[in-house]
Amino acid sequence: MKRIILSTIGLMAAVLFIPVVASPYVIYLSTEVLIMAIFAMSLGLIMGFGGMPSLGHSALFGLGAYTVVALSQYVSNVYVLLGAALILTLIFSLITGFIAMRNTGIFFLMVTLAFTQVLYLISSGMNLWGGADGMSTMVRANFGFGNIASSTGLFYMIGVFFVLSYFLLKVYTSSPMGKILKGVMENESRMTALGFNPKIFKTAAYTLAGGMAGIAGALYIYKNQFVSPELFSVHTAAEAMIMVFIGGYGTIFGPALGAGAFVFIENYVSSFTDRWSLILGLIFIAIVMLKRGGIIHLLSLAWNSIVRMRKKMFSERKRNVVEVKEEEEMVNERITKSQ
Repeated sequence: MKRIILSTIGLMAAVLFIPVVASPYVIYLSTEVLIMAIFAMSLGLIMGFGGMPSLGHSALFGLGAYTVVALSQYVSNVYVLLGAALILTLIFSLITGFIAMRNTGIFFLMVTLAFTQVLYLISSGMNLWGGADGMSTMVRANFGFGNIASSTGLFYMIGVFFVLSYFLLKVYTSSPMGKILKGVMENESRMTALGFNPKIFKTAAYTLAGGMAGIAGALYIYKNQFVSPELFSVHTAAEAMIMVFIGGYGTIFGPALGAGAFVFIENYVSSFTDRWSLILGLIFIAIVMLKRGGIIHLLSLAWNSIVRMRKKMFSERKRNVVEVKEEEEMVNERITKSQ
């Protein structure tokens, strides 16, 4: 628990520090990174710790976004809007999760894809909220301290949700429920033999991840002020899955790094070439072919190399000091004998 608290504090310090040194464009881009990081971390939970690859996560992301847009026509209270998005996505993910848990592997993937396509078709034909063209809104967040209209204020607001999401996922995966979930992923039959019901723990994780994806979708509206059926598309779900793989499969912070890399490539590299998706695809293929743990694995390898180099330098320095002392002692002994 101590390590979780320290890592959360470090993450919070980083979030507080970014607007101090970053340009307005970087702050704008970083806000999108935080939103997609919450989305990717929620998918990373069920993929990396539950063994449930899902193409239906965009359904929850889009549902949270559409909930805010739909209700913002009648109410502007941020607590009501975010609360409604959370409750609705939790209920939807619980129901769909209960149905999807009857399947595994590719069949689970196809069932979740079906849920996404259903919502995509419904939103495309719903003229009340823009249909296929989407719909814009002018919703502003106000937690009782005035409207959050500046890009820096919006960054800090979403940064709070990002840090809380990270802390919640770290606590969950370190808890007995999280460890049982990982045990189910590694050997479901053994966990069943030990008396655990795998479906209960997998459904609980799926529901938690769904609620978190819904919050990410709701926050997306506060930044972009626009919603469209594209949020329900398979393309959005595939992007989140790519973020998980690029950042680090089976970790909490890895998908957040993957979200940062994805948004950077999409927005920055695309200013130099229209083939940015090709670059992203090559990176994704390289990570899959090399069977590495993504960016976070590479950072871990770099850190371990630095630590080993420092230990080696320290041991060599210590050995040199010992050798110098031994030589001094030998010289002193010779002097003593000559006298």
